[in-house]
Amino acid sequence: MIGYVRFQRDAEDDERKSYHCSRCGAFIGDSGAIITIQGARDHSFVNPAGILCNFTTFAHCHNVVVDKDLYLRHSWFAGYGWRFVLCGICMQHLGWHYDAVRKDARPRSFFGILVETVESVSHE
Repeated sequence: MIGYVRFQRDAEDDERKSYHCSRCGAFIGDSGAIITIQGARDHSFVNPAGILCNFTTFAHCHNVVVDKDLYLRHSWFAGYGWRFVLCGICMQHLGWHYDAVRKDARPRSFFGILVETVESVSHE
């Protein structure tokens, strides 16, 4: 069973942040790259193995490796296939890259980065 829960960010989460791999510290992205997909920036799904996956959607990421294999089954976003995303430095699994498989799907691609795989640093 695939489940879905949408959750909201608190106002304090709107400050500028950078996100780094929790294992090696590599820069992955910043809050300026966070985008809304299906009406939310933060998503929570249960995968077919029953594992809860909380992630944030980004337009682009840095220092990542996107797997070449595209999977169409079990996609959490209609019209998109997914690929595994790893940290380009330490190879920790960070989340997924989504590629549009329907011509009308927008954006054409985006990242879903697992909350527990990155640490955020606030910039004031």
